[in-house]
Amino acid sequence: MELEGKVAIVTGSSRGVGKNIALELARAGTDIVIAARTEQVRDPKLPGTIFEAAEEIRALGRRALPVRTDVTDEESIEAMVRRTLEEFGRIDILVNNAGIMAPGPLVDVPLKRWDLVMRVNVRGPVACSRAVWPHMVERRDGVIINISSVVADQPGGGNISYSLSKQALRKFSEGLAEEGKQYSIRVFALSPEGLVITPGTMYHRLPDQVPSGHSVEDPEVMGQAAVFLCSDAARELTGRHFYSRALLRERGLLGA
Repeated sequence: MELEGKVAIVTGSSRGVGKNIALELARAGTDIVIAARTEQVRDPKLPGTIFEAAEEIRALGRRALPVRTDVTDEESIEAMVRRTLEEFGRIDILVNNAGIMAPGPLVDVPLKRWDLVMRVNVRGPVACSRAVWPHMVERRDGVIINISSVVADQPGGGNISYSLSKQALRKFSEGLAEEGKQYSIRVFALSPEGLVITPGTMYHRLPDQVPSGHSVEDPEVMGQAAVFLCSDAARELTGRHFYSRALLRERGLLGA
């Protein structure tokens, strides 16, 4: 397996895109830290816990460490990194996937909701990257993937805070990649090309609002794209933003 022996932290991986990325990384040989907040299901519309995700990883024959992590809390992040190093002794990959949205017109969304979106979606990846950075610098190796969205390319009306936060992650990735080149640390932004049907993406939608066909992306595709970006084949691509299916098509890997 191409990522045999690597260790990845995936935030927001108790469900949805994050869990699918964690599963694909595990299939490629990676041991996984499930870094998310959900220890028990409180909302039936949002199933999945860090412990259930860890069991799915272990069923693939990889090690898994579920750690309750709040990406808005620096102490929580630092504790998660310490536990990762105590358990595995290394951190090779960080996937900043945790994210929330607060849809609604500008004047209807309270500023505290705007602040929370920015704290989770932008400050969270910054804080997590800062926490793993010294370890990656010391080892002169590492990959950070920031999960963006196709919404960053759209006008964004009715969901401006989310669109803005996902666009910010692309610029963050570009800048951090420049800082990481001297240490052989690669940084990417990655977006689904289509809508991935998950509890999170469905939370604010009615059943008749769900698209179908080519606009819907299979859940494993983001994970497959992440696996490629973590491989040696992507070493020269650092700093760039990619769409999952487009990246895999370009490399002849779609459906592999």
